[in-house]
Amino acid sequence: MNTSKANNKLSWLAAGAVPLVYLFLYTPYGMDTTDFGYFYGYAWRILEGQMPYRDFSYIKPPLALYWHAMWMWLTPEKFEILGGKAGFVCTILASSWLTALFLAKFFDFAKMGLPLPLLATCGFVFGVHSFPHMPWHTADGILFCCAALFAASRGWPVPAGILAAWAMLCKQSFLLVPLAILILIFVWRPRKSEGFLFILGWGAMMAAAFLFLYLNGAWEQFRAMTTGQLDIREALDAGILIYLRQNWLLPLLAISPWLLARFAGRQPVPWLAPCWCYLAILATWYITQVLLQKTWIGFGLSWPTLFMLLGAVCIFLPRIFLLPWSRLPGADLRWLPLSLAMAASLAVSWSVAISGGYKTPAMCATPLIFCFFVIQAAMGGNVARLAWGTLACGIIMFGAGYQYPYVFPVRPLEMRDLSHDAGSVYPRATWVYVDGDMLARLAELKMLREKYGANYKTLPGFSHAYYLNGDKPVYGSDWLIDWEINGDVDRLYNELVDKKITVFMERDQMDAKKADSYDRAGYTVPQRVRKNWRIVEETPHFVVMQPPLE
Repeated sequence: MNTSKANNKLSWLAAGAVPLVYLFLYTPYGMDTTDFGYFYGYAWRILEGQMPYRDFSYIKPPLALYWHAMWMWLTPEKFEILGGKAGFVCTILASSWLTALFLAKFFDFAKMGLPLPLLATCGFVFGVHSFPHMPWHTADGILFCCAALFAASRGWPVPAGILAAWAMLCKQSFLLVPLAILILIFVWRPRKSEGFLFILGWGAMMAAAFLFLYLNGAWEQFRAMTTGQLDIREALDAGILIYLRQNWLLPLLAISPWLLARFAGRQPVPWLAPCWCYLAILATWYITQVLLQKTWIGFGLSWPTLFMLLGAVCIFLPRIFLLPWSRLPGADLRWLPLSLAMAASLAVSWSVAISGGYKTPAMCATPLIFCFFVIQAAMGGNVARLAWGTLACGIIMFGAGYQYPYVFPVRPLEMRDLSHDAGSVYPRATWVYVDGDMLARLAELKMLREKYGANYKTLPGFSHAYYLNGDKPVYGSDWLIDWEINGDVDRLYNELVDKKITVFMERDQMDAKKADSYDRAGYTVPQRVRKNWRIVEETPHFVVMQPPLE
């Protein structure tokens, strides 16, 4: 009992301290010119009175734009960029807690020896490192999904339906989460009317969103922009094949000592149990890769896909892995709600990976970590010790990886290189620390804006340029990747020509034909400009170009 109380006290302490440490040690650092500015730029357009789809290109549902516009409006201007970065941390933290509370409704954590705050904190650490600290629609969708799970578990079907709709209105890939919640409600809740109330909340919210788009003249553009990105082969790859072709070496090494002991007829040594071995191998492998590559590795090899498969094992073998920890009445008759509850939470993680780019379920980590702990419990191991070991490994290995922050183009930076306050150039970026190269880019962008006026566009990225300069956007896209404009190349190229827009081309990406390594992420419009337009000025980081003379 004393050990349990001590674990609970320490877990609450960790739950408060770890997120605060992350806010101070990681959040203020880093800015790049591609993904980073995406939601600052589009939220700024909303505040400037523009309508997505009608006034600018956007390939996801619109809620995340309005969500971030609201927070931008509420945040003091001086701290808007820092606030957006901190908001990502808070979103992952809230999602982790909501998921842990949802799972605690079905599983007896005390019987497992697992303090609830410790599960939420582990989920936070493994989730927050899966993506750079910046506003992102996937994190918003996760938050609303987890809030919907929590509401459903508390018997609040209408709010659960509304929240599930909000998740879908952030990103198309969360389409199946409302269905998973609905099935859980119908099977688990004694009042079958709750399922219909869930459908009512979900349907009313979706209808309201579509009516809003229609009344604002954006419905047809919305339909055209938000469909057609993924084909069936990619869906199969993101939803199934990534789990089959993962790195199987680590789990095979982890289970080897246990298998050898079993074959030898001996009792396995506790500290060589598969879960402990896997943690040690994962951390060693991850840190080794970081030191060799000297680059950011957000999701940490293939632990997310492995833990998803562990969850599938638990779902399909509930009498072995789930029933011993059930807090539902009815003994063996209640195995189905347990499986459905775990499946609904894992559906959120799985949905994160159904994407054109980010194909890993790591950002919603709490259900995955819980599956790992369930395996430990089923094997008779001490779950609390494993949870503390998991938290320590996550902090150490991801901390090592974050010493090389995410930047594009990839540069061999360390966090200590990020020592310049971007607020010295743009006050909106106060207390956001960048390297000297990025600071120079910001200063040149400001200088070029002052010289050439507001009729400009940065290419191929720098998607928050209008926002940084406080300009009303004059062009229909902030980031000219073919994928992000849904292949609408001709119209957007002609818009540059027709409006006689001056282009500030990022010098280090002038010859880039693709962003990152994604085949679909072509830079067709920037390359047309690069080939056909005339150069009027060059700076260390930009090449200024204007349309050909007629």
